[in-house]
Amino acid sequence: MLRSFTAFFTFAMSLFAFSCTLFSTHSVAQDTMAHPSSPQKTMVEAVGQGLVIDGNISQAREIAMSDAKQQASLQASAYISTTQQLENGILEIDNMRISTLSTLRNIEIIDEKLRGNTLFVRIKAEVDTDTACLNGSSGNSFRKSVAFAAFPLAHPNQANLGQLSGISSGLSTALANRLRQESSVYPLNASQLQLFSNLNTASTQQLDNGVLTTLMSNAQQLDTQYIVSGVIRDLSMNDPSVMTESNWLKDTYNKLDYKSDKHLRHFSIDLFIHDGFSGSLLEQQHYATAGKWPLDSSKRTGFATPAFNDTDYGQKINALLDEISRDLVQSLRCLPFSSRITQVDNNQVWINSGLNSGLSRGDKLTVYRKNMFFNQTGQSTTELINTNLTLTLDDIQPTSARGRIDGSVSEHNIQPQDIVMFW
Repeated sequence: MLRSFTAFFTFAMSLFAFSCTLFSTHSVAQDTMAHPSSPQKTMVEAVGQGLVIDGNISQAREIAMSDAKQQASLQASAYISTTQQLENGILEIDNMRISTLSTLRNIEIIDEKLRGNTLFVRIKAEVDTDTACLNGSSGNSFRKSVAFAAFPLAHPNQANLGQLSGISSGLSTALANRLRQESSVYPLNASQLQLFSNLNTASTQQLDNGVLTTLMSNAQQLDTQYIVSGVIRDLSMNDPSVMTESNWLKDTYNKLDYKSDKHLRHFSIDLFIHDGFSGSLLEQQHYATAGKWPLDSSKRTGFATPAFNDTDYGQKINALLDEISRDLVQSLRCLPFSSRITQVDNNQVWINSGLNSGLSRGDKLTVYRKNMFFNQTGQSTTELINTNLTLTLDDIQPTSARGRIDGSVSEHNIQPQDIVMFW
C-alpha cells in the first residue's frame, strides 16, 4: 500500500512539474492594438556550416554562424498558418504557409568542429516567437499595403513652442519610413491627407441625421488595404511658466534647474487603423510619453530635425514611434490580407495584387461581394458579404494575379471592385 501511494505521489508531482513547464512558456499578453499573444521564449540549438576558403577560418565561422542562426529561427518560429472553410462538409479553402517571425537573443557558441574544409558551429539561443493572434487567426505573411494619413493637432497652438507645426505630416512620414524596413508591409505616405473634420470625436463621425458612425467615408480613394491615421492630443509643457518667465533671476534659476520635471513636455496621440475597402474602424490605441524640453522658447527647432532628435523629448518620441511601429506590424499580421478585383470574365477573376504581395500560384482566397447602400441623408455605407466562393490563383504577375472560381462570375454576381481575402 505504501509503495502504491509513493508511486502515485511521484507521478502526481511529475505531472505538476510538467504542467508548470507548459504554463511557464506563456507570458501575459501585452495591451497592444491587436492584442496578439505575447512572444514565447524558447531555447533552441542549431548547427550551421561554412566552407573554409584559402584557410580563412574567420570567414567560415561567420558564414556558419549565419547559417546556424537561420536554422535556429526556422526551428523555433516556423508555424503553419491555415485558413480552412467547410461548406456542406467539403473543405473549400486550405492554404498552408510557413513564416519566420522570431527574434534570437543570447546567442552562445557551444561547439565548433572542423571537418575537412567545412567548419561546423553549434549554437544555443533564446528565441522570442510570435504565435497565434487572439482574434483566432494565426496571422499571415502576405504583404499588406498601408497608407499613413496626417495626424492633425487637437491644439495647434501647442506646436508654436519649437515650431513643431510640421509634426502633423512628419509623424506619418516617420511611421511610414520605419515600416519600410518590414517585409510584411508596403507603406504609402499620405501625410497631406486630413481624414477627420472634427478632431474631438475622431474617429467617430456624426452623420447629417445625427447618427454616429465609425466608418470613414473617404477611405476608398486611397485604394490600399489599410489606413493608419490619428490625432495628436497633447504637446504641452508640464509647467508652461518656465517658457514665459519674465523675471531674470527666476528664468536663470529655471535654466540651471534643467533636470526638474517642470521642463517635461508631454506627447500623446490617438492612433486608428481603418479598413481601406469598407472604411470600418478596426483598431484604436492611445500612446503617450514625456521628455525634457531644454530649448529656449524662441528656438525654431522643427520636428524630426537633428536639434529636435538631440533633445530628451525628441528621443522619447522616437522611442515611442519605434514601439508604435512594432505594434502596427503585429496588428497588421493578425488582420486579413485583402485585394481588389479589377476584371472578371466567365470563371476568371483578376486582382490587383501579385508577387510583390507574396502571392503564389495555387493560393486560395475567399471572394467578398461589395454592397453599397445609402441612408436617408444620402450617406453611403460599404458592406462586405462573404460569397463562400474560393478564388484559386493560376497566374501571378508582380502587381496582379489571375485565378478561377467554380461557376461563372455572372452566376454569382461578382464584379470589379469586389474583394478577395485571406485570413
